[in-house]
Amino acid sequence: MENAAPEWWSVCFYLPRRFHASNILADSGCVRSQNSHNRRVVPYLDIPPLRLGPLSIQPFGLLVCLGAIVGLFVAKWRARQVGLDVKIVRDLVRLCCVFGLFGAHLVHLLAYHPEELAASPWVIFKVWAGMSSYGGMISAAIACAIYMRLHRVPFLPYADVLVFAFMHLWFFGRLGCTTVHDHPGHLSQFWLAVKFPHGPRHDLGLYEWLLCFLWVPLVHWIGRKKKVDDPPRGTLLHVMLVAYSVPRFFLDYLRAYDLANSDVRYFGLTPAQYACIAFTLIGLRFLLTSKKSRPT
Repeated sequence: MENAAPEWWSVCFYLPRRFHASNILADSGCVRSQNSHNRRVVPYLDIPPLRLGPLSIQPFGLLVCLGAIVGLFVAKWRARQVGLDVKIVRDLVRLCCVFGLFGAHLVHLLAYHPEELAASPWVIFKVWAGMSSYGGMISAAIACAIYMRLHRVPFLPYADVLVFAFMHLWFFGRLGCTTVHDHPGHLSQFWLAVKFPHGPRHDLGLYEWLLCFLWVPLVHWIGRKKKVDDPPRGTLLHVMLVAYSVPRFFLDYLRAYDLANSDVRYFGLTPAQYACIAFTLIGLRFLLTSKKSRPT
């Protein structure tokens, strides 16, 4: 019998097969046969896990771990550039990883799949079994805000550093999503659609990964002067709230309706789309008010 990774392995190394897109598609009963299989679309890559004895290292977990390492390195590098305390930044990155992980899973259960939590409260400890990106962001932000309040650390300059580093982590995180195709969208003939087993579909993980090629240069351009107060504190944070949330809002309209475990909608919008609206308004309010208060 083939060695299978037990469920208690860290999320960094194990993603249950039932959350892989090919299994989601099979469970959904979506078996539409289409002539569009012959069209030129992006190939569907199914990368097998690396087996090391009882340990199964999934490409998703490996890329997320790599992203966390790169994010920590970039955060410390950026802190030195702008003259902030590297030790504090290191502590904040650790908080983001821990609370972001558990918060992402908790919001996934509460906002997207409360029936899973009702069926078994123990699922709350299976942090690898579904995550919400906005849940992770909000949880990490709350944890960092509490830490900075307790240690009397100014919020905005350190938040700018964390967001600067986060976009580098996100590059690897969404590349991981691209490898497991865990954000399938509508059936589509779009030239960037991925050739899923039962027809070409939008792959939202792929689309966000491609957007990272804009987001990462953007944070470097905003922070090009390498000063904590130029641009004004909080500018990078709030620009990225808008720059991430606006395209994410429209991308969520492409999410699949016809698959098992499709994202729930409330009044026609996904939970992430409501978060997009809130983040965009927060970002625009800060940017507009800070521009008015800036001396001319």
